[in-house]
Amino acid sequence: MDIKEYISSGIIESYVMGLASEEEVSVLECIRLKHPEVEHAIQEAQVLLEDLATTQAIEPEPHLKQSIWNKIQESEDSTIRVDRSADRQNVVAVEPVLSEKQVSTFPKSYFVAASVVLALSVMGNIYFYQRTSQMDTKLDEMASLQQQTEQKFVESEKQWALLNRPTMNTVTLNGVESRPTLKALVLWDSQESTLYLSAASLPKAPTGKQYQLWAIVDGVPVDAGVIPIQNAEALVRMRNIEKAQAFAITLEKEGGNPTPTLTEMYVIGNI
Repeated sequence: MDIKEYISSGIIESYVMGLASEEEVSVLECIRLKHPEVEHAIQEAQVLLEDLATTQAIEPEPHLKQSIWNKIQESEDSTIRVDRSADRQNVVAVEPVLSEKQVSTFPKSYFVAASVVLALSVMGNIYFYQRTSQMDTKLDEMASLQQQTEQKFVESEKQWALLNRPTMNTVTLNGVESRPTLKALVLWDSQESTLYLSAASLPKAPTGKQYQLWAIVDGVPVDAGVIPIQNAEALVRMRNIEKAQAFAITLEKEGGNPTPTLTEMYVIGNI
């Protein structure tokens, strides 16, 4: 544990409040001599505790002091009583006497102690509030991660169901000569005319550009839709195509073109 972690571990607060173990006190006494930042942190904690005790202290009501003093005066008048009976030993009954200084000190000491307890309670509440906030943050992160995992699982089940349709054709689109490493996958249901595309391996489209899928029908390219910019890595539902002999993807202006730019073709594949 480095010095910064040691300072933030809560040991210094326990030391100042008298709650640290003997071992922790011994270690801290050694560390504070060699590390000024630890000594500074101890002084800050002491000042904070004193400030809390002072600000939270409750002064006794003015009439309380006079009331206690009157009681003491009454007690002094009947302090000593002597029983001179011959059959009994002499007994002197002495009531305890408190000085005016002790009377004035007692309530104040009591309220200062109560203030220290209140300060400790406040510091404890702050500590547990911080720990609770950290736990809430971790729980939110775990919930978000679980939601993402569940979403990926649903997408996987959806792709698996599509692949297992008897009428589903799987067409692999390979990169053209200038882009041999690229690939894309088309899932086309020839009976229902539904069309899906997975083009995760394509590079991110430049600003102002968008990929567009084409179905080659009787030698003529038919627009099958543009690939969403924000969802390019998922299995995307494209426009329905009733019949086709091949599929291709080109890079077009954002929003697509009515005809493909052949010099910007990336992948193509025959059925």
